[in-house]
Amino acid sequence: MDDMKVMKPLFAVLHTLILALLFLAAAERQAMAYTDPGSGALILQALFAALAGVLFQFRRIKTWFKGRTGPKS
Repeated sequence: MDDMKVMKPLFAVLHTLILALLFLAAAERQAMAYTDPGSGALILQALFAALAGVLFQFRRIKTWFKGRTGPKS
């Protein structure tokens, strides 16, 4: 029964937050901003670095599995 006492205010706060976000999304304005040309290169560099990190970790995990022995008989 104590869980309901905690959940009711939590749901009220969540409901208010969702309504506020919906209101902010409905009241959008033009940003009047631009993205400089260097931003594209920065995004590409971050994507390539993330891909290299994933491939490196995948290689380490693959070699770890290859090095494991089968079940003991």
